[in-house]
Amino acid sequence: MAFLNWKIAGAAGEGIKVSGLMLQKTAFRAGFYSYGSTEYPSLIRGGHNTFEVVISNEPVASGRIKVDLLVDLKASTIASLPFPLADLAKQSGNLLTKNTVALGGSCFLLGLDLSLLKAVIKEAFAGKDQTIIDQNYQAAQLGFDFAAKNYSDKKLKLDAPKQPLNNKIMLNGNEALALGAVAGGMKFYCAYPMTPSTPILHYLAAKAEKLGIVVNHAEDEIGVINMAIGAGAGGVRSMVATSGGGFSLMTEGLGLAGGTETPVVIILGMRPGPASGMPTWSGQGDLLFAINAAQDEFPRIVLAPGDPQEAFALAAKAQNLAEKYQLPVIILSDKNLGEGYYTTNRPADKHHNQRYSLASGLTESDQPFARYQVTESGISPRPLPGTPGGIHLINSYEHDELGYATEVAAERTKQMNKRLTKLKTILASPDLIGPKRYGPTTAKTTIISWGSNKGAIIDALEQLPDTNFIHFSWLWPFPQNQFLSLIAGKPRLMTVEANATGQISKLIAQETGMIIKDNLLKYDGRQFYSEEIIEAVKKL
Repeated sequence: MAFLNWKIAGAAGEGIKVSGLMLQKTAFRAGFYSYGSTEYPSLIRGGHNTFEVVISNEPVASGRIKVDLLVDLKASTIASLPFPLADLAKQSGNLLTKNTVALGGSCFLLGLDLSLLKAVIKEAFAGKDQTIIDQNYQAAQLGFDFAAKNYSDKKLKLDAPKQPLNNKIMLNGNEALALGAVAGGMKFYCAYPMTPSTPILHYLAAKAEKLGIVVNHAEDEIGVINMAIGAGAGGVRSMVATSGGGFSLMTEGLGLAGGTETPVVIILGMRPGPASGMPTWSGQGDLLFAINAAQDEFPRIVLAPGDPQEAFALAAKAQNLAEKYQLPVIILSDKNLGEGYYTTNRPADKHHNQRYSLASGLTESDQPFARYQVTESGISPRPLPGTPGGIHLINSYEHDELGYATEVAAERTKQMNKRLTKLKTILASPDLIGPKRYGPTTAKTTIISWGSNKGAIIDALEQLPDTNFIHFSWLWPFPQNQFLSLIAGKPRLMTVEANATGQISKLIAQETGMIIKDNLLKYDGRQFYSEEIIEAVKKL
């Protein structure tokens, strides 16, 4: 078999995620590609949790509907292979090791080397008493031996790895966003916890000293965005992360960043709404909200990575874009990307931040008056603290070129046109990232999508001859010319997205006049599976 799907299910507090990650790390160290995803309800007391690992000898980036091996710690889902987890755990001397017993048995049934699991156990329990490590070693061995003795005829055959996983790592989307932002020069991160973006706060806070950054857990999302804008106004690259409810609270601050032309990067981790919705599940209902949020009109850039590699690159690029064009950059993520664990390329060990000459071409006497100077590109020279004579005024009102508040009609029109000119500048810039095509250059059917759906669609393409895929990681300003060049052959178009109203279809219609009638929409909070996409395309 090219891939196998292993899944563990149980109650909160039974270490479902930890066990899943241990199995995934074991498979990774055996040379296999893998994709891991977790599901858990929005309950303080937990509930039914799962962790799924798809293991393959070739790249894989999405879950599967079909489960090949299920470990059911609750014994309520299915029990086709009786496995005395508790009894074997007692033999190890610690009843809490029943998860490790299950991992040992899984290693046998999946054909994984038990010594690799034991190495993962040693790392997972580093700092614990050696007795605990030894008990888990024994539990893994007991599970492995029991499976070998009783279920040798049930062993699943997974094709051997095709090549070593050189320069590959296991990474989730939230970690990639965090590290990418740091690589892009971010020095200040501010957040109020909100699923699915909270892990970014935890990750950066734990590593702040090592990374040389300041991390702040503010009192609410209004404080978060205003602190970041203050940092950006002072020349410090800053980033915040939240979800839909928190972003709603940030929208007035977003308008402040837009009106004052202050750089700030915002990660919007999407989840189902409205209101609190389904806090621990995933969705893509905030695309048009991100493009249009806050009062009146001003330029912003909206990005949407589809995997950790793109998440790292776009988070780094966002820091550069925000500073270069002096505007807010919004990165759309979701629970599937943020909390999904991928086998991905290790990011290059280099800096990705580019500092821009913020007050070039000005004399010292000019600089105090340069903040909102009208230019052909719409981008004004930007003096910062420390620049000789570099004083600029910022307030939340409309202003003239000097930064003074004004309600003069001509000045209002001049500044509005200046800001919106940036959109034309961006669209003509090499910074713009056009949509990318996967699959054959010409095809009968073209799937169009964005964000975290990328993995499931690419996985599906292998079983969809005469089908290709156009993936958007840059959504605003909309790269119309680049998109139209990819569909010149007039294929049949189908959009795939996790919302109820087909928001990318609406965006394409708005920007190109093109109406796409075929849409695969999913808004139940769950990820797309490649099987669903294959079925939908075949129905066309």
